[in-house]
Amino acid sequence: MDIPAHATRLTQRITALDGLRAFLALLITAYHLGAPGIHGAVVALPVFYAMSGTLITSLLLAEVRKHGRVRLPRFVLNRFLRIAPPVVVLVIGVSVLWPVVGGFNRSVEDLGVAATLALTWTTNIARAFFGIRQGVLDPLWSLSAEEQFYVLWPVLFAVLIGWRRGRRALVVALLLFIVVGPALCAPFFVPGVDAAPAAVYYSPPISMSSLASGCLGALVLDRLRATGRWSSRAARVSTWGGLIALLAIAAAFHPGWKSDPLLIIGALPLSGAAAACFIAGLGTVETLPARVLSVRPLAWYGARASYSLYLWHLVVLAILTPYLGGVSGRLGILVVAVGIGALFGIAVEQPADRFRKWALRSRSSGQRALDTAAGQP
Repeated sequence: MDIPAHATRLTQRITALDGLRAFLALLITAYHLGAPGIHGAVVALPVFYAMSGTLITSLLLAEVRKHGRVRLPRFVLNRFLRIAPPVVVLVIGVSVLWPVVGGFNRSVEDLGVAATLALTWTTNIARAFFGIRQGVLDPLWSLSAEEQFYVLWPVLFAVLIGWRRGRRALVVALLLFIVVGPALCAPFFVPGVDAAPAAVYYSPPISMSSLASGCLGALVLDRLRATGRWSSRAARVSTWGGLIALLAIAAAFHPGWKSDPLLIIGALPLSGAAAACFIAGLGTVETLPARVLSVRPLAWYGARASYSLYLWHLVVLAILTPYLGGVSGRLGILVVAVGIGALFGIAVEQPADRFRKWALRSRSSGQRALDTAAGQP
């Protein structure tokens, strides 16, 4: 099993990544509020995906290094308890508010359908292949893609990492996700057909390409650090190179980007690769971007409330849009959304996270007791 025994800093809490989460959530909220000139904000999701892929793979590597294997049930439970409770609260809240927000953004009329898709993590599939819009629950399509990947990747990792050439097999599998997935979408992209952009943009291969880029970035970073080839200079080049590439890709997006196949099947996956480079450097060396993103209020919000902002911002938009118009009104909605995100972050995310940690500790204690009773070391 080819896992070097060096420390992987990306398994620790990194303030700059918390700040990045907050910035991306704010950018997506501003985009949905119709802020002018930020069509490139769409690359925020590939950056989120790449960050998730990087962190989950770093955790998997650390798991194997510490325990000699991936404890899949515990790993899956950990991810589920991190993501699911705020979503359940969102679905309950939206169910109560459905008479007010149900018709937002041409949403599906049946609350039962909307809730079922949300709680089964199939929103992206429903949107891509059946054209079902979720209205205020639309943000869950990206979380659905993540959850689907979280089912596939840890299992694939656990199976292959024990092989003699397991790391190489993992790299090949990730390259297939990154390159072949978007390529398979190309024949289904029909310019001028309204349903075609959704079928491609919301399809799992496009999302999983960026997730896989993050995973690949973590594997490469782990190898470079193990062999002593990851220097401060390399980290700075990775940070600035990734950031410049992201800004260049974002600048290429225009109002009609959803009808542009080069942007959807080319630029979006490429932005995931650029994000993986940016994140690898951001998490391992201090640079100007790292210092900016580590500003305390931004990092605090990213760690404790950005997830809730992402989940709830369309609900706030749906409720307040009829009453608040113009630039000042939109700014007011943004302020309220940020406040609601903080409220649910404190009231839901933090208690759920404490429960998650308690549940994992209890499970570990129970497993140790069983091992002791069975005479295992």
